[in-house]
Amino acid sequence: MYKQPREAHEARIHTGAYRVYGLIYLVPGSGTADLLNADKVYLPVTGALVYVPGFRHPPNAKELKASTGFLALRKERIQWVAGGRPAEPRTSPGLLERKRLAFLFGDYLLAGELHVPKGVRLSDFLSQAKPFQTLLEAGLYPLYPEKPVVELEPLERFPFLTVNLRLAEGIAEAPGEGQDPRLTLFG
Repeated sequence: MYKQPREAHEARIHTGAYRVYGLIYLVPGSGTADLLNADKVYLPVTGALVYVPGFRHPPNAKELKASTGFLALRKERIQWVAGGRPAEPRTSPGLLERKRLAFLFGDYLLAGELHVPKGVRLSDFLSQAKPFQTLLEAGLYPLYPEKPVVELEPLERFPFLTVNLRLAEGIAEAPGEGQDPRLTLFG
């Protein structure tokens, strides 16, 4: 039983082994990243539909593996979540900047904007930040061997996603001023 009141939110949760659709419960005024960064090891999900891994939405009915009224997911296995509510930065907006980044997850990228402290190297931030971060104005880009990254189109767009920095296989930054944007998908 929760000690604080909670609000139910629909969520799509991706792990390396499953896609889980269900309800997560947020404290009023908090975001999905806040819930995932809390000290508890498991994320409670109610009304859970468990599908084979993948990124296509909606999933095919044949991909359903199980359904259950309650599922506790190990947070350390969660790669990213669509749904809930974006977490608000805990730092003054004047101390932050938005960086356009791409997160590699197997055969697709998640690209969007992340709030990072001004003047801090990205590698230092990624090493010290809490694992779950809010990615704003995000897109999901499938990777194809025969198609250059600069020609990729988003399969899906999101106002925000919550990504696990520690489970991304790689993180790329958009080019700065004066750099050739054709080398990235951010061109």
